[in-house]
Amino acid sequence: MAMTPKYEVLEHTADVGVRVEGATMAELFENAGYAMFDLMSGNDAVRPEVEHSAAVDAMDREELMVNWLSELLFIFETERLLLSEFDIAEIDERHVRATVRGERFDAERHESNFDIKAVTYYGLQVTQEDSGWKATVIFDV
Repeated sequence: MAMTPKYEVLEHTADVGVRVEGATMAELFENAGYAMFDLMSGNDAVRPEVEHSAAVDAMDREELMVNWLSELLFIFETERLLLSEFDIAEIDERHVRATVRGERFDAERHESNFDIKAVTYYGLQVTQEDSGWKATVIFDV
């Protein structure tokens, strides 16, 4: 059985974007985290050796998505931790709490594809549809 891709890359002038889907809101946020780190380095070589907690709050689900991905980016920037597993323990329209796993960036083993500087609000969409959840996120690179 073929796996459905977790995300689709969107062409954009000076940035890079993704369109992400999930059957649930939790899966959407997990897939968004996966997409961001896959763009940065490719997740195939990243082992889930280090565990980290992540929790963010927001006023709405769009801000929650930006805050979530920004928190994951902050973990990478401060600890050089490439993340490959995202387990959402709790999520609603204004809060997400998760355990994330990955390993420290190693230039010998990991690629460096996109240097993501920030998660933007440009073109941001987080919607619930009959088929599940969808999001569009643009990253400043």
